[in-house]
This record gives sequence, C-alpha cells and structure tokens, in this order.
Amino acid sequence: MLSRAVRSFGMAIISIVLPLIVAHRGYGAGAAGFIFTAASAGAAVLLFSAGFVGDRIGRKPVLVALAALAAITTIGFGLADSYALLVAFAFFGALARGGGAGSGGAWGPFAPVEQPLIAEVVPRATRASVLGQLSFVGVLAGALGSLAAALPDALRGEMPMHAAEVLTMVLAGVMQLAAGVLVLGVREAPLPPRRPEQTYQLSTRAKAAIWRLSLTNALNGLGVGFLGPFLTYWLEVRYHVGAASLAGLYTLANLVTALPYLGAARLARRLGSVRAILWTRLVGAFFTACLPLAPTFALAGLVYILRMMFQTVANPIRQSFVLDLVPAEERGRLNAASSVPSQVTTAVSPTVGGYLMQTLGLVGLPLELAALFQAANAVLFNAFFRHAGDPATMDRSPARSGNQAD
Repeated sequence: MLSRAVRSFGMAIISIVLPLIVAHRGYGAGAAGFIFTAASAGAAVLLFSAGFVGDRIGRKPVLVALAALAAITTIGFGLADSYALLVAFAFFGALARGGGAGSGGAWGPFAPVEQPLIAEVVPRATRASVLGQLSFVGVLAGALGSLAAALPDALRGEMPMHAAEVLTMVLAGVMQLAAGVLVLGVREAPLPPRRPEQTYQLSTRAKAAIWRLSLTNALNGLGVGFLGPFLTYWLEVRYHVGAASLAGLYTLANLVTALPYLGAARLARRLGSVRAILWTRLVGAFFTACLPLAPTFALAGLVYILRMMFQTVANPIRQSFVLDLVPAEERGRLNAASSVPSQVTTAVSPTVGGYLMQTLGLVGLPLELAALFQAANAVLFNAFFRHAGDPATMDRSPARSGNQAD
C-alpha cells in the first residue's frame, strides 16, 4: 500500500505536468497526440513483457525494475531539449499511462504484476474489498500529487517556468524510484519448481478469457486514448487554465472518487460484479459525453468529477473478477495479453484525436468518441461475462483462499 501511494503521488504529477510541458514548448495538438501515442505503444510493450516475465521469475523483481525505469524516463522527459527525446522518453517509460485522476495508480505496466502478487495472499471473497482499499490509498496519494503539480505555477516568481517544470518532474521521478525501493520489503512466495512436463503455453481456459477481454479492452483503449491523454491539454486549450487550476481540479477529483472505492465490494455483492461494472461504466460514459457541452471550466470540472465517481468505482470489481478467470500461475499472462490490445488502440486514438482537434477544429469530438467507445466496452463486457462465476457473490468462508479458489 505504501508503494502504491508513493507511485500514485508521482503519477499524478506526471499526468498533469507532462502535457503542459508539451504545450509550453510550442507543440500543437498533433505533436502532443504523437507523444501520447508513443507512451501507449511503450506501455503495450512493457505490459506484455512484465506479465509474462513476472509469471516466470516472480512479480517482485519486475515491479522494482519497472519503478527504476519510470524514474529514469520521468526525469529524462523533464530535461529533454528536443521533440525526438520527448517521444523516446514517453515510449520507454510509458509516461502518462496509469496516472489519471481517480486511477490510484492502478493501471499501466505495473498492473500485470502487482495485481497477481496481491491475489497470492488475499482470500478470493475479500479480494475486491482489498483492491478497493488499495485504490483508496492510491487516490488519496494522487490527490496530494495533484497539489504538487501546481509547483510550476507556485515557483514562477522564483525561477523560469521551464526550470520549475523540470524540478517538478524530478520530484515525480524520485517518487517512482521510492515506490520500487518500498517493494523490496515485500515478501513474495517462491515460485513452485517447474515440472518436466510443464510448459508456458496458455490453457484453453485462459485463451478463451483472453480473446474476450482483448475485444472489450480494445474498445476501452480507444476511449481512453481519446480522453485520458488529451483531457489536461483540452482543458488548457478550451478554458485557458494553468497548472494551479488543473491541479485543484484533479485534487478534488481524487478526493471525491476515493470514498466510492471503499464501497466497491458492497456494490459488487449487491448487484453482482458484471452488472455493477455495466451500470457504473454506462453512467460514467454519459457524463463523459456531457463534458464538451460545459460552457465554463467550473461546470466542466463538476461534470468530470461526476464522471470519475462512476467510472472508477468499477475498477477494483473488475480487477478481482478477472483474476478469477484463470489459475493463479496464469494471472500475469492473462492480464498482460488481454491488456495489450487496449494499449494498441490507445496508441492509435491520440493521434486521431490530435488531428481532429488541430486540423479540423473539432475540439470536443475526441471526448464524445471516448464516451461512445467506453459505453460499448461496458455493454460487450456484460454480454461476454454475465454468466461467469462471480467471486463477489460466493460464500465468504474464512477457510477459502485465493489459491483454493482456483
């Protein structure tokens, strides 16, 4: 939990300051979109590698390595003096992936190794609750990180804006490194010895889950690519607000979305995991569609916060549900393989969104497309998994464990 908190703090800074660095160095929406595309492409590579390597050598060393890489590339992005370097650091660090308001640092290349590691020690019936608590901690830390993202504006009188942005990115990089250091204290169960007949090919059960999740994640990735990377940029272009105003909005969004995480497990038990995911995501998509219609920054901020309240509460429910679709030894590969399509589609949509905003002048259309694809994701997920076994509604006997559930 401490590692997640520190990482979320750093990610929250990156998600706000990185797009502002791009804008303040004179790059338009098209160039910004390509940087976000590079970050998504890098996330796809890291996700796929982390999940498969974590299943083979253990999740802890992979988490530490990812944290070190994130620290190096975050600081490098702040110091970069050319567009090529900005693209390179965004790609190799998967920067701005997994740090949006309300995410609690739960996404990005860390997910395929962190979530299976948690599932090793958490009973199945309480897993959604624990994942919700973890996100709660991450979101609160993200709120503090969003406040720290106001440093460039706060230091404007003391140093040039460029230097203040570099200093803020260095702070974010140090937080990423600290997250890796904290993971060193986590005790991971040793991997069972490999049997002579054992292979690393996926089971039929895992393959069936992967293709279904891949389709739903691909739709979600299109939506995320149109919204997540561009939201900060869009707010700055549409309402002409600076880092301080954006930091205030993201801080408030993090604080407001923290409490629903604690009620995620109860919601899953009441409605069932799949129905809870369906309805919360649909309501979130509705508020996303309303965002471009807001005439003022204050009203846009209110709509965005309402969107985040519904959109994010489904995250721990979905994480817990998906972990139960395959045996424990395949969880990392399932998470990685099914997440890669979303990273691919997320890599495509920012470039398209940048073209729509800059060349055609359709500033609000990317957000409307985000709502459309995220609603389609929720409907398809419901169609694929509504009849699957649901850990949230099963017997909560203390004798049951995550491994026994498999």
